[in-house]
Amino acid sequence: MSEEAAGEVTGEKTSPVSGDDAAANGSPLRMRARAALNGVRSAISNRFVSVRAKVVALMTLVGAVLIAVSAGFVVYDFKHTLGVKTDARASGVGDAIVYAAQNAKTPADIAPVIDAVAGAPGMKGAALAGVDGRIVVASHAGWLMKRLAFGEGGKTGTVRRVALQAQLADAGRHPGDYALDLDFPPTGERATVLVRVDADKIASEILVDSWNMMMWLVIAVIVAVLSVSLLIHRVIVTPIEALRDYAASGGKGEARPAGPDNEIGVVARVLSDSFQARHAGEVRLATLAATDGLTGLGNRTHFKRCLGEQLVAGERHGSMVGVMILNLDNFKDVNDTLGHDAGDLVLQRTAEILRGCARDGDTVARIGGDEFGIIMPGVKSADDALQLASRLVRAVGAPFRLGAQELQQASCVGLTLFPQDGRDADVLVKNADLALSRAKQEGSGACVLYRHELHLRAIERNTIERDLRVALAKDQLTLFYQPKVDIATGRVIGAEALIRWRHEDRGFIPPSVFIPVAERSGLVVPLTKWVLDEACRQNREWQDQGLLKIGVAVNVSAIDLRRTDLTDTIANTLIRRGLSPQYLELEVTESMVMQDVDVVIGTLRRLRSLGVGIGIDDFGTGYSSLAYLKRFPVKRLKIDRSFVQDVADLRDGHVIPKVIIDLAHALGVRVVAEGVETADQYDMLQQLGCDEVQGFFVGRPMPAAEFEVFLRNSPAGGRRGPMIEGSAEFTKAPLEASGPRGTVA
Repeated sequence: MSEEAAGEVTGEKTSPVSGDDAAANGSPLRMRARAALNGVRSAISNRFVSVRAKVVALMTLVGAVLIAVSAGFVVYDFKHTLGVKTDARASGVGDAIVYAAQNAKTPADIAPVIDAVAGAPGMKGAALAGVDGRIVVASHAGWLMKRLAFGEGGKTGTVRRVALQAQLADAGRHPGDYALDLDFPPTGERATVLVRVDADKIASEILVDSWNMMMWLVIAVIVAVLSVSLLIHRVIVTPIEALRDYAASGGKGEARPAGPDNEIGVVARVLSDSFQARHAGEVRLATLAATDGLTGLGNRTHFKRCLGEQLVAGERHGSMVGVMILNLDNFKDVNDTLGHDAGDLVLQRTAEILRGCARDGDTVARIGGDEFGIIMPGVKSADDALQLASRLVRAVGAPFRLGAQELQQASCVGLTLFPQDGRDADVLVKNADLALSRAKQEGSGACVLYRHELHLRAIERNTIERDLRVALAKDQLTLFYQPKVDIATGRVIGAEALIRWRHEDRGFIPPSVFIPVAERSGLVVPLTKWVLDEACRQNREWQDQGLLKIGVAVNVSAIDLRRTDLTDTIANTLIRRGLSPQYLELEVTESMVMQDVDVVIGTLRRLRSLGVGIGIDDFGTGYSSLAYLKRFPVKRLKIDRSFVQDVADLRDGHVIPKVIIDLAHALGVRVVAEGVETADQYDMLQQLGCDEVQGFFVGRPMPAAEFEVFLRNSPAGGRRGPMIEGSAEFTKAPLEASGPRGTVA
């Protein structure tokens, strides 16, 4: 890119001045710019020191807010009035159509009424559609044979507002489409009448009144704000400015408030007393600022200050300093089940234990909600630090009584050492946090010493998160599709959408690597939206090409399942892509649905009422309760691959799959076996009564183009035809496609 082009992109104008001239003029220009900036800062600082200026700014803000509220009210009134008038116009036309329909025997008999309605004042057009939604009679020739898209019908003979049918010509800025369902008993036919009210014309008629209302509201707000502002300045600002001058002098002179008995006079007397106790108060505040009020230990500020001092001493004497962070496991459960008072008692008990177990010279502090920091100067080795950490974990984990409850509070520890792990306080605390994160993964009672690999893993996670954001923004992700086959007929009846990420530099990144990062960083929400949209788009494209209509399954994560807008997101996606809900299925893991059961059941029922299928993935690996299982609106259970691997074992590998299949059939639910890789597994599952199979034996995950060919060539029967003996592109799928499952779960 040329220098001129680069200047245009960055918004800077290039100058023909040579490098020497720029160097000569650079210093004075910088000095003038710095002086101007300091002047602006000084002006802002001086302006906002004044109470008077603050009150002016506050009242200006209040006035702006009131004007904004007025504008919102005017907009609401405009929309409400527009809606009322369009509804009234549509209701009047609807009454005429209903009256004409009473004497009609077939939908064709009211065709003249459609033309009459379209020519009525305030109307843009009208149309008559059959039960399939296609327009057969219309006032506009361009509307004919277009399909209406406003969902299920309403009560017969009642006019209802519907979404703007943008596919029909002559759509205005304001929605004005209404539908009316009619029955014709003589022939048993049913039709829908669409009338389009000229909402733009009605809006233009009421716009003048709205502007007048807005003008008077703005005038009223300005007058009210000015009046209140003058009153505040007279009653409050002037006395406060006098009190400010008194405080600025350090208590010298005399405060002159508005009167001896008003509130500002009381403040003046209190301020005078505070000057006398200022020194004592400053000392006490400094102590409180470094102390945790609940446990009496030092707080995070105190911890970091002491750590800095100990690092300086360790550097001077060449000694080692250990930094430990102890975290209480599942402390939130104590607060949730026993109450916050009980949680406070647990924290106080932990503080006493740590204080009692610490060595002389150690510093113990509470640095977070349920995290404690310990500084251990003069430790001899990493083993000594780990022994002390283990002793603290055992002491904290000893059983104790809390009222009528007997508790055992587990904990875990992250540990780092100076100077080998770092020489800066912030670096050491960060390293201890990384070690603590690893300890939490290992389980209760773990004590983990920081290693450089933990830092590399953190860098790797940050890199994956950054690149994943770029991949989402640049559409670098893709979906593979693995077929689901009816075990009895061999017919392809569905597919599972599997996300794949081909990194520009690193090639295929396994979903097991980037999905956990997405869940921790919150990227799983836009990732799920993308997968849903792409799967629905691709399925609709296959249907438009005349391929066999199949359902596509998408896995959702626990985070998605707890979102209140999940149902709306899926409904909007289906509408936007024009896909029927029966061809979309959501798969949730068994352990996922057992978290916040009541919330999950409500979400699943809303999705099921939408028409979307629900499947439980990895069934048999969680801890489902049968009492809850029968409440879930489930369409399919998927047997985990760990059970399928041994299903053909001549000993007892078929027992658990058989129990799951019988249980599902007793509940009226279909069963899918995933991970089917051999003919023996296929045959045994067929004997056990399994309904569907999924795995490399029937088809690998493949890109959309390959899956389309697979679907075209798959016969209606013959379970091993195309799946084993198909073209080379089926059997030579990319190695990355056969890796861990990549659904958003």
